Amino acid sequence: MSSMAPSNAQTVQRHRARRRAQGLRLRQLWLPDTRTPEFAAQVAQAIVAVAKLSPEDEAMLDAFEEIAAGELRKWD
Repeated sequence: MSSMAPSNAQTVQRHRARRRAQGLRLRQLWLPDTRTPEFAAQVAQAIVAVAKLSPEDEAMLDAFEEIAAGELRKWD
């Protein structure tokens, strides 16, 4: 009798089966790499754009933020 450790693939397979049994579904996402200079440049551009907003645009963004926050509170 050999006592071989399960392969990495078998371990992952069992883990995923347990998670599915809990009613969960695997989702994989590609997200921006926040460590790149390009991402930092995009953030800097967004900051400059927000700093240049008119008071009316700022009010609109504040309203959107409040609506989004209200939606998130419903999840609690």
